[in-house]
Amino acid sequence: MESRKGYIWRNACLLLAGVLHVLGSRGPLDLEIARKLTHPEREDIVLLEWGYDREVQEIAIEIQTPLASSLALGLGSDLSINKTDFVVAGWNEHNETYFYDAHIEGDWPPVKDKLQDYVLLNLSRNDTHTIMRVWRKWFTCDRHDNEIENDTVRVMVVIGDGEQLELTEHNTFRKSMFFLEPLYHPTYPEVMIPYDFRLKDFLIPDVDTTYACTFLPMPRLSKKHHIVRYEIIEDPDSIGIVHHILIYFCANNTIITSEIGDCYGDDSRFSQCMSATLGWAVGGEPFDYPEDSGISIGTEMDPQYVRIEIHYSNFENKQGLKDSSGIRIHYTPELRAHDCGTLMTGVFTFPMQFIPPGCEEFRNYGICDTRLMEEVLNETIPDLTVTTYLLHGHLTARSLRVMHYRNGTLIGSLGEDKKYDFSFQQVRGLPNKIIVKMGDIIVVECTSNTMDREGVTFGGPSSLNEMCIGFLFYYPVLPIAACWSYIDIHYIAQAIGLERADSIMDAILNVNAFEWDDESKANAQKAVMEVTHLAMAERREGNRVNETLLLPTISLPPPYHCEEDSSES
Repeated sequence: MESRKGYIWRNACLLLAGVLHVLGSRGPLDLEIARKLTHPEREDIVLLEWGYDREVQEIAIEIQTPLASSLALGLGSDLSINKTDFVVAGWNEHNETYFYDAHIEGDWPPVKDKLQDYVLLNLSRNDTHTIMRVWRKWFTCDRHDNEIENDTVRVMVVIGDGEQLELTEHNTFRKSMFFLEPLYHPTYPEVMIPYDFRLKDFLIPDVDTTYACTFLPMPRLSKKHHIVRYEIIEDPDSIGIVHHILIYFCANNTIITSEIGDCYGDDSRFSQCMSATLGWAVGGEPFDYPEDSGISIGTEMDPQYVRIEIHYSNFENKQGLKDSSGIRIHYTPELRAHDCGTLMTGVFTFPMQFIPPGCEEFRNYGICDTRLMEEVLNETIPDLTVTTYLLHGHLTARSLRVMHYRNGTLIGSLGEDKKYDFSFQQVRGLPNKIIVKMGDIIVVECTSNTMDREGVTFGGPSSLNEMCIGFLFYYPVLPIAACWSYIDIHYIAQAIGLERADSIMDAILNVNAFEWDDESKANAQKAVMEVTHLAMAERREGNRVNETLLLPTISLPPPYHCEEDSSES
């Protein structure tokens, strides 16, 4: 039998070999990104730092927690704890450390994986904090481990005082994060001037959905400047009710008003400005433009006014709440190489988009034919360089992809998140800039889950409706607001056995009243894949051109290839 001394020596050698492997692949991974995990009932925080190497597909993660003798770090694909991948560490009653890769089988606590894919790099504590640093590959080919991809990760940290780590709300910190955000450290110009677009003491109606709009002046400038950063101004009284804020740039012949009104009501003035240039949604963080580009303001061609749109989701019908939220820009006279813009793509927001009830996965699509942008502008457009993106869906959305086609062939992605979190809508940078040529097709795919819904979910403005939109940040800027599409709802209705209706609204009402079963859901999904789209390109002023299109060939993203999954054996 192996002696205790020999056992300790052998395991120390194995641990050292693992660490040497980590350091030997590309050298140590610097922890270049950090986020704080807060708790609604606690003043202390968990600090999470990480760094990765995209070429060799490795990541190092460190958590610094309030002082604890046991802790667990979980990486989840959704809110289900059963789909969360854990590492557990701590000190036993003899002050000996333990550490293992684990998963959930039914109930808490996590059980040890057969395959130990995490390597412990550090486990230590002082008078106030406990620190754990781990390393792993993005793809472990272990069914109990979540893959690290260009997706949202639900991070969960559980801390405790004893070896038997308990799961309670009080000792659990949670936050959604994007691990593979570009390792980008902005260098700010010497002169940065803040300016606020915000409402002032707007009385939020006690209804579930409100879209409040008004016009606000741009800063008065005598020469060109660039917006290089923007961030949310959150009114603490309305956190959780403000769903999104959009800033639309207006043409200089726009008829404006200082009144606050319904963005999509009877006042046609609010439909004049269609170019959504700055945007924030739930969970969004401050955004820095790439160092070679910025939003132009201050020239004769640039807008003198913007339209601010704030979407309030007051589902608890709270009364008497006043809101002064908005967006703060930072602009500079130190000009950058490119003027950039924002292009809205995806599904035109209207009830032609629909998801049947009781679907685990149902996909909708929107098409942008870039040739239409040249047609609506009546001029030749140079290649566009896409740098960043923002994906936007509502409560049923589970996955969004912005697919890039050239000559009928899928050539790449302009943004994706297969683990979309409605509460974490962050502007994300692409690992490399992508060139879009005129004639390319952009397809936005949104996958929804309606297992908890009894009726049809239609496209629309409420959070209980759906949207399917990808915002692309690009340069050089064009006076284009949107390039998107909607489907022929009559075709869908006939595919599930309904007679052709006299109007679009009648067809929508018929689909809403339909009794769905598995066969009709499958028929509807098939029809969505083959239906004709009305594709549109819209100028900032609202005028548009359109054409009819069919979807190009759609294929699901291939999973990472594993030789075998030995966790089953």
